[in-house]
Amino acid sequence: MKPTNYSEISEGANLLHQQILAAGRENPEIKALYKGCQLLFSPLQERPKILLIGFNPGGGYYKWHGKIVEEFEPMEALEYYLNTHPLAEQTKSLFRQAGREEDLKHYTVKSNFYFWATDNVADFNKLLKLLPKKLSQKIFHQARVWTKQLIEELNPELVIAEGFKAYEEIAVLFPEKLQEENLGLVRSFTTPEGVKVMAYKRNQGSIVGKEKITKAINHISLIPKS
Repeated sequence: MKPTNYSEISEGANLLHQQILAAGRENPEIKALYKGCQLLFSPLQERPKILLIGFNPGGGYYKWHGKIVEEFEPMEALEYYLNTHPLAEQTKSLFRQAGREEDLKHYTVKSNFYFWATDNVADFNKLLKLLPKKLSQKIFHQARVWTKQLIEELNPELVIAEGFKAYEEIAVLFPEKLQEENLGLVRSFTTPEGVKVMAYKRNQGSIVGKEKITKAINHISLIPKS
């Protein structure tokens, strides 16, 4: 992905962030729900082996720092190696079991389908309902445009959706799917361009059925073992 293209996404996300903040100044309920905006939780690199996509950022930054997150630049390293929290530990354990921790640590880009943070998915949906209709529609639309742009321009070997809610959002972006599978704890498909997309079941910070998922990662992915 060209730096200029990332800058355009970053500027657009920040503009929507400012509009949410403005709405929060008018509505205390919006202000209470909204925890900020962050685009990447890793360095930005072209052709990563893995692109992790969650649903939206959580409220961890707000919890620890007492203020909303406003981060529009890539991080120096994958966030899972900078902070300790359940999802980070579960993800590192998963890739360790799969023999792919080097790929996770050094060749992974991490983002979310929606860049705007709330404590949980229910709060995000509530936030969208409270925001002015045109702003909610813009957030909904731009999330799809920008996520597809990230996938197409980064061109990862494997996209991993962190949970089925994120997977369902990504699946809408690719109406034509190849090799689509639903194995219960793991779902997957291949885009017409050959990018493999998979998802595993999450329960809050816990990844459900790690043994089956590690096998699926190695089966679905064409990434050579480190």
